[in-house]
Amino acid sequence: MNFYRLLSLASGHKLPPSLKVLGLATLHLLHRRTVAVYLDPVTGCNLRCRMCYFSSPKHDSRLRSIDDERLKQVADAFFHRAMKVQIGCGTEPSLYPKLLEIIRLARNADVPFVSMTTNGQLLASNGNKLNALVEAGLNEITISAHGTKKNTYEYLMPGAKFERFESLLALLSSVKNKYPDFIIRLNFTFNSLNIEDLRPDNFSALWHEIKPDIVQLRPVQDIGGIWTDYNIQVLKERYGETIGKLREYLGAIGVTVIAPDKEQLDSVNDTQDWASSIIEDVSYCYVSPDSVYKPDFIVGKDTYESYHRRCRTLKRLLQCVLGRRKGRHRNATKKLNYTVK
Repeated sequence: MNFYRLLSLASGHKLPPSLKVLGLATLHLLHRRTVAVYLDPVTGCNLRCRMCYFSSPKHDSRLRSIDDERLKQVADAFFHRAMKVQIGCGTEPSLYPKLLEIIRLARNADVPFVSMTTNGQLLASNGNKLNALVEAGLNEITISAHGTKKNTYEYLMPGAKFERFESLLALLSSVKNKYPDFIIRLNFTFNSLNIEDLRPDNFSALWHEIKPDIVQLRPVQDIGGIWTDYNIQVLKERYGETIGKLREYLGAIGVTVIAPDKEQLDSVNDTQDWASSIIEDVSYCYVSPDSVYKPDFIVGKDTYESYHRRCRTLKRLLQCVLGRRKGRHRNATKKLNYTVK
């Protein structure tokens, strides 16, 4: 059983935070897989979505890509300890020409799960490329889309074409027929303008031949885009007729829905407890063309093991378990509260 499964069970059974950290310490000592690698292979995006920082004129949108040597160094340092490799976090991975190489490096290191998040616009007309990614070992694709109707989709996602989105869904249908275990996830950030797109009839009109395996709905947050309406009250007032009914509809047809309850819409900047803080600090590994893991991680010299030996991470974990938690609290987290149904 892997660490994330243990952590999930622990959360479900309300185990004390100290036991969660003790579990991480034990698996860390045994050199088990406890790391999630989040990899942005480029620094750019082909769209300028209004709710995203790429729409801001102040954002540096120059395209830089991770080079072959750096990618190999990252794979050697982390992939043998990774439970998951997530390709695409805050930028558009389909701009990177060597996605196949990332997946192959992950599979050569026996990483159990490889996922990619994309707006899909550049994949829509290239069925061979998507098939090749899945054949190489891509387990899941997450499609970011912020409208189920042409006008809202194209308004909120400047540079995107709704027709390409429809072509992408048709392409995914053929991939799903060939690879039934391939997971299709939809990520939808909702606001006062597009929440009506989440009425069951509007949503279902998109999915003719297939249905998504997972739908993740999240309220808009201020991350530096040109969007200005963050009124949660409006979302609450329209919740029942949109998200509430959509959850019922999707549940009835076997789709997993990850979404906040109405009462959870306010829970954006909650205080992060010490256990979550230390677990994230050790297990979350972000990589981009400009940064790798931690500011003092030496790329090409450090491995995951050598870095944590130098930082005496095991000792720090055990001290936290024993109650010495000075400096382990964080003021807030941007992670939202969700209910899975």
